[in-house]
Amino acid sequence: MRGCIIMTSQFRRVVLAADDVSLTPTYHSPEPSTSNTSKYWSLNVSDKGVNVDCRISTQHVTQKFNLERDVDKMIIHIHGLHHSGTGYIRKTLLDALNREFTPSSTALPVACIHDSLLPYRHVYKNKTKLYLDHHVTEDEGQHLQTVFPSFHTRIQPLNEAKSVVMGQAPKVAYLADFCLSKDDTENKQIGNILYEQWSRYWNVTSSTKFLLQKTPSLDVQFLESTKILPTLHVIIMRHPMTSNSWGIPYMSYAWAMAYHHVLELLNGGKVEWYAVVTYEALLEYRDVVVEELIEVVRSGIQRFGLDSIASEQLKMSSGNNNDSRFRRQLHLRDSSRINNVKKRANLWLDLPSNSYLIPKRFSTEHWKKCLKLSRCYQQLAHLTTDVLPRLGYVSIRKSHASLVRRINDGNATMSKTAPLTLGPSPATVSKEYGRVLFSSEGDALKLLRQRNSHLERNETEGPEYIGYPPPNDLIVKIAELLEKFSITPKPIT
Repeated sequence: MRGCIIMTSQFRRVVLAADDVSLTPTYHSPEPSTSNTSKYWSLNVSDKGVNVDCRISTQHVTQKFNLERDVDKMIIHIHGLHHSGTGYIRKTLLDALNREFTPSSTALPVACIHDSLLPYRHVYKNKTKLYLDHHVTEDEGQHLQTVFPSFHTRIQPLNEAKSVVMGQAPKVAYLADFCLSKDDTENKQIGNILYEQWSRYWNVTSSTKFLLQKTPSLDVQFLESTKILPTLHVIIMRHPMTSNSWGIPYMSYAWAMAYHHVLELLNGGKVEWYAVVTYEALLEYRDVVVEELIEVVRSGIQRFGLDSIASEQLKMSSGNNNDSRFRRQLHLRDSSRINNVKKRANLWLDLPSNSYLIPKRFSTEHWKKCLKLSRCYQQLAHLTTDVLPRLGYVSIRKSHASLVRRINDGNATMSKTAPLTLGPSPATVSKEYGRVLFSSEGDALKLLRQRNSHLERNETEGPEYIGYPPPNDLIVKIAELLEKFSITPKPIT
C-alpha cells in the first residue's frame, strides 16, 4: 500500500510498505534566535529506527550559572502531540495563573510565556523585519534553544536510517529522552544551559513566579531529569483520529506508542509533579479542568515546601476564591478559520459551528483509509474498545449531537447513549471525565471534589483512578495492543 501522507506543517511521511515510512520535512524553521549559538547535540539513528544514539556534549562549557535570582520561580512545561491543544492549554493556564495568583497590590502578572522577539525589540525599528527575522512558530521553546534536537531536526536522521519501521517512527515524539546522560551531574549541567538559553525569551518581572514553556512533543523524561527549578509537567491528550496530528491512517499506532511511553513514566513515579488532561475535557468542561489544574499547582507548591514561591496569595484555598471558576467557552483561534470550521460543521449540523470537536476533512479521510486497511482497522478497534473508553472518550453521532447540551446540564449520560464508535465522528469525553485525568496530586484533587460536592456544584463521580497516577491496567492494555500488532519499541536505556 503506497500513498502520500502529510503530517501537520512539519513533515511528510510516505508509507512505502505496510510498516516502512520515510520522513521528509516540508519546511525548515529558521530559528534565527539561536542560529549563532552552537548546537550541543548529535543524533544518529540506525537499524530502521531501532537504535537511537543521541548525545549532548557539555565538556567545553566553562560558564558558571547563578540561579539565585530565580529561586522564587518554577517552570511549567506544556507537552502533547501536534494539534492536540498545547497552544490552547498554554493560553488557558497563563490566564488562570495570572487571575488566581496576581496579588491585588500589583498589576504585574505572575506568569509569563516565551516571546521569541523579546531580546531584539530594542534593536529593530521596523516591526515587520523584527517579526520576519526572529519570530518562531508559536513561540515554542524547542525553537529557542540548541541543547536538544527540535522536532523538525529529528526527521533527517530518521530518514537516513532507511525504511524506518512504523513501530519505531513514533519515537520522534519523545526522542529527546534518548539524549539523557547516565550522569545526574551532567544532566543538571544540560539543564543549566537550557535554562540560560530559554531565559532570554521570558519577560520576567519582580512579580514573576511561573515560567511557561510549550513544545508539541512528549519529552517529559528529558525535561524532568534536567530540571534545575521546581517543575510541573502539564500533558494534554486528544482523540488520535479526530485530530490525527501526524496526518496518517496509522495514527493510532503513533498515539498509542507515544502516550504509553509517557504514562509508563508517570505510573513508575519517574515524574514528581504532573497533570494530564484531555483536550476534549478542556473544551467541554473548562471551568472544572482549570480549577483542578490550579489545585495541582497549589498542592505541589505545598507538598514540596516551596516557601519562596508560596506567598499568602498562593496559599489561598481555591474553594474560597469566587473568581476561580471559569465559564466554558469554545474560542476560535482566528476569524479566518470561520469558513473552514463551518464547512466541518456541515457534516454534523446539530453541533456548534465553532466546535473543535469536529474532525477536519483530512482527519476524516485518513480515518476512512485506516478502516480499509486490515491491520490498521484491527489496531484501531482494539484501541477504541479497550483503551480510549478508559480515558472517558465517547462519540457524538448525528442523531445524538443535541446531547452535548443535555450532558453539560447533567440531564443525560453520554456514555450510555453514545458509546465510542469505530468510524469517523466527533468525539468528546463524558462528564465524569471532564476534569484532570491523571496527576501527582490525587489526594488534593479528591478533597477539592468533595468540597465542591458539598457546595452542590453537581460534581459527577467517576472511576476512582481519575486524578491519580495512571492505573496499571490501562498501561497493560496499551502494551498488549503494541505487542499484538508488533510495534513494541526498544526501551530507552
